[in-house]
Formats: sequence, structure tokens, C-alpha cells
Amino acid sequence: MAQSATLLVRDLPQAEYFGALVEIIKAVAKINTDTEISLKERVKTLVYVDDKANNIHRQLCQDYLQSKGGSKGYLPTILAYWHELSSAYQICLRLYKSHPNAVPDDEIRIITTRGLHHQMRLIAWNSLRYLKPEGSAWQNGFRFYSQAEESGFARHPVKLYLNSPEEFSCEQLLIQAGMLFLAQTDNMLHREIVAVDQLLMMLSQGIPLDKQPPVEGPIFVYNLSMPEPPQAMLRGMAGKWHRYWSAYVITSRLADLMFDLDRRIPPALAAMDGNLEREEWAILCEKLAIRWSTDGGKSLRKSERSLHASNALVNIGFERVAYQVKVQDVQEHDSERASDWRINDISATGMGLTFIGKAVEQLAIGRVILVKAENHPLLLGVIRRILRQSNGTKVGIEILGQSPVGVSLLDPERPESPPSTAIYITQPNSRKGQRCFLMPKALTQPDKQLVLAAQGKSYQIRLKTPQHEYEDCSHSDFDTLSKVD
Repeated sequence: MAQSATLLVRDLPQAEYFGALVEIIKAVAKINTDTEISLKERVKTLVYVDDKANNIHRQLCQDYLQSKGGSKGYLPTILAYWHELSSAYQICLRLYKSHPNAVPDDEIRIITTRGLHHQMRLIAWNSLRYLKPEGSAWQNGFRFYSQAEESGFARHPVKLYLNSPEEFSCEQLLIQAGMLFLAQTDNMLHREIVAVDQLLMMLSQGIPLDKQPPVEGPIFVYNLSMPEPPQAMLRGMAGKWHRYWSAYVITSRLADLMFDLDRRIPPALAAMDGNLEREEWAILCEKLAIRWSTDGGKSLRKSERSLHASNALVNIGFERVAYQVKVQDVQEHDSERASDWRINDISATGMGLTFIGKAVEQLAIGRVILVKAENHPLLLGVIRRILRQSNGTKVGIEILGQSPVGVSLLDPERPESPPSTAIYITQPNSRKGQRCFLMPKALTQPDKQLVLAAQGKSYQIRLKTPQHEYEDCSHSDFDTLSKVD
């Protein structure tokens, strides 16, 4: 079995790397179930297979994150690679406890660090999918870390692969994953989560994970005996399984980057794969500074919400919502099934819902959403937070206003083109006291003149610079030039 896996990766077909990786994962899974393989041969085979397959796996990850053509189906394979190898390294460590002289120390260091890396990558990619990590994911990571601590190399940086430019210690990998969790990524865009993940690889270098709380705060803590994520330290959090770190150095490094961002994108950020503009980096770093503060940004909700339990009719996506409000007929058969959506709480500016349906791919941060609730005007909002859990997906929305109106937009320069639909909320119905005008991104050019038609009347308007870019439309304002007869 070990020999066949070795031969498989030795002759990898680079042109068909996706299919090749699927076969490698199957081979590793078979090794995991084979009890006849010696520890020495098992470790040697797994390290070799991981070495050879790493470049292919990295390419798959890159293609998926950049949404390359055909990459949508890569996700299960990407996750299975980390999962099977993490399980394989875990088996090695269990066997090592019974045969401590069977494998050299440097090989134990490699499989422990790689195992922790793979386990923490699974947790990081949960963030990309807005999934709450299961407790077992943290617990498996703690097992690798405890081995590193017992063996005395938890703080020693290791080059994971021969072709890797970076070195990681087990300590850094655990802190990096913890800080990513504490970044509260459930209301970030995919590219922001990718950016934070990369940023933390740099910010978390050299931060000690101690058995005693440090002096400087904010202080965060893991309990290695509990299958739970890290949290801010509270009074009474003490014991032999607690491991503490101070985010002071991380937030200081972040502050230096924010200072540089006033003028330019620092070289350290420019070198990352993320495609954020300078202003986007500045906003993201400010968000992180607040979330990693002592209260974790918990006090930032704009309005207190009151509990409100009822079913709701929901439509998602600008085009679908624009059509619904234009025909003024939000019926159950045109919406997501009412039984799939439940309102949990509501405030003057936001709403919390739970979605128990299957079509989670329709949910995206920044996408427009229309909610019809009992005894409540029709509400237009934008999705700001997503958290997938076993009992349903929690969706937090910012309310833009109530009683939206569908309007038509004609482009005088293209009279043969069919009219586009936009969404208009008058000033009294807008949550921010300013009229809200959502329109297709393709039309949002400053100073562009259009004809707006609504309720039997037409007006010539001139667009202003877009105020916000949402996931599937733009929020603009306009000047009314004249009435069109």
C-alpha cells in the first residue's frame, strides 16, 4: 500500500493535477486503514507523498480562491487533502507513543507541525464558507500542539516543505488560527477573509503562547482540554491546560500598517495575493483593531435589537428583488418558502434571520435582500453577516429602508435597449433619512443622464458618483433635471 502511494506521486501527471490529487487522497485514506504498515514506513511514505503533492494542492487552492474556470468543484478535494493527511499524521503520533525510538526526532517534528498546519487550514477554510468549526477540529489541533509542547519544539520554526519560503512554529500556527477566529469573519467578504488570513501569517510571528497570563493585554486564551475556540480572557480562567497570549504585539504591528496606509500600501501588504485597494486595506485593518480590542468589538451594534419570532417571505439578489417591488406582488410562490426563513430579532437598523433551507449558495455578503414579515412593511436590506450552523444559517442584515418602489431607467444614448429596473426608497422611508437608489452597476457612471419612469411619470436625471458598491448593484444618488412629457 505504501509503495503504491509512493509510485503514484512519483509519476504525477502535472496536466491533470486535479484527478491526480483525488487518487493521492484515496491512497492516503487506504494507508490510514492499513494496520500492517510499520510506523517507520508509514511516516516515510506520508512525508514523501505530502512533499510531492503539496504543489498540486497549493495550485488547486489558488485556482479556487481566484475563481478560475472549472474550479468551483475543487473544494471537497482541497479539504479532503488536509483532512486525510491530518488524520494520517495523528495516527503516526499515536503509534509513536508506543514506539518512541522508531522514528527520528526531526521526522516527528515535521509530521507534528504539518499535522497542526493542515488542521488549522481546515478551520481557516471554514471561515471562507461562513461555517462554525466543530469542536473536534480544535481538539485535533490541540493534540498536535500538545505533542510539540511535550517534545520541546512548539516554539521552533520549521520549514513545512523544501520549496516553502516561510517557516512556521506550532505556536504561531495555533495563534494565527485563533486570531482569525477572533476576527469575527462572518460579516467579511471572501477576499477580505483571504487577506486577513495572509496578514495574520505575518502579524503572528514570534508571539509566545504561555502557561501564565502575560501582563499586557488584550489577552486571549485556549483551553487545551476543551474542544472549543479561543476567547478573551475572563476572571477565573486558569488551570494547567490554559494557554495564553497577548495580542499587544499583533495590534501594535497592525497600527504601524494603518499608519503607512494613510499614504500608500506598505510593501508587506502589496506582496500578498489579496486584491484590496489602499482604502479597503485601511477599513479592514481598522475593523480588525476593534475586534481584537479588549471587548472584541461587541459594543458596536448600532441599535439594540428586540426578540421577534415569526416566519418571513424572502427574496435575494438585486434583479429578483427589483422585479418583485416593480410588480408589487411579493407572493409566497415567488419567494423562498416561508417555512425556510424565520425572523429572530429586529431593530431600527438591522434584522437577524435564520435560514433552514438548502440553497445556501444564494447567500453572499453585500447582496440585496427583501423581507416581508407579518404586520410589518416590506423591508429592503443588504446581507452583512452569515454564519452556517447545524441548526440553520444565521443571516444578519442591515435595513436600508421600507416600502421600496421599482422604477424603470432608460438610456437616451441607447433608445433601442430595453429599460433597466432600479429600486427607489423615498427619504421618509429610508433608515438613514436620505433617499436610497439602487441600480445595476453597468449604468453607474457619474454625470450620466438617464430617464427615470415611475408611477406614470418620467424625469430626466443625472447620476452622481456611486456612494456604495454592493455585491450585485450600486447605491447612487442623482439630480433631477426636468420632467419628461
